[in-house]
Amino acid sequence: MQKTLINILSSIKPSLHTPFTLMDKYGRRVFGDDFKQKVRKAAIRLCGTECYLAADMPQAQLKDFVTLMEGFVNGIFEEKLRAYILGKKVELEDFPFPCGLIIVKSEKAQDLLPLVRKLFDNGFSITVDDILLLIISTSSIDELKETSRALYETLSEEFPTRILISIGGIACSREELTKAMEEARKALIFAWPLKTGVVFYPEMELEKLFSFLPEQNMQEFVGEIGSKLKKLDEDALTTIRAVLDCNLNIAEAARKLYIHRNTLMYRLDKIHEQTGLDIRNFQDAVKMEIYLLLNRIVDTNHL
Repeated sequence: MQKTLINILSSIKPSLHTPFTLMDKYGRRVFGDDFKQKVRKAAIRLCGTECYLAADMPQAQLKDFVTLMEGFVNGIFEEKLRAYILGKKVELEDFPFPCGLIIVKSEKAQDLLPLVRKLFDNGFSITVDDILLLIISTSSIDELKETSRALYETLSEEFPTRILISIGGIACSREELTKAMEEARKALIFAWPLKTGVVFYPEMELEKLFSFLPEQNMQEFVGEIGSKLKKLDEDALTTIRAVLDCNLNIAEAARKLYIHRNTLMYRLDKIHEQTGLDIRNFQDAVKMEIYLLLNRIVDTNHL
């Protein structure tokens, strides 16, 4: 994004009274003043690129100047990047296509940002509204999926909060990037807050199919199953979601819930007794999955 960076620096240079030089990671000057004397330099990250900033000032003052420049320049860049991805009238000539887009939903998305930037120092990571957006250089959807799964595992270990990652896909143009963002957001609407893990909109066939059902039919089904679940407490509902997320694998669900397998079996027996639904049974599990999906769609339609 060197062109974009130079454009931003050119726009703010007249308001800066401090001579400086910006060099690439190889030490080649890309912008700024041409110093004849020896000057100090410090590492700086601008527009997702690692650079060096050189200026004739004490080291402590240089450190403060770097912090100021990072905040100012990256703030301008992130605003441009948000607008570009959302399809607004902003141009970024040197956007690195092809790329993969990932968005992360969490109750504390802002808290995840420093770690994500550390993990993907060659990518772009910003917040958009209440989500974290990550763009990495790749042309492989399989690589993007693997990266998303690894990112989820890392974030889940570091942050004790609900996390959902939605894969936008691979984009080779601005139009594809905006579409990837739209589809990734749709996947979040379908999945949050019922699921954790990683979702991919093109693979959410059931969610897309059910969204076209008449709302009255959805409400009738939701009401019928929902009436059976009224007696359940939060632990029971969490248990149901865990078993479904683990594809009815009891051992895996018990590990996810940090309980013994026998404890999980006891909970499932109790749920069966209270509702008449045994999610160890495939047909009842399908009913429950459909209920959760339709309940989310109905709620979304009334937002």
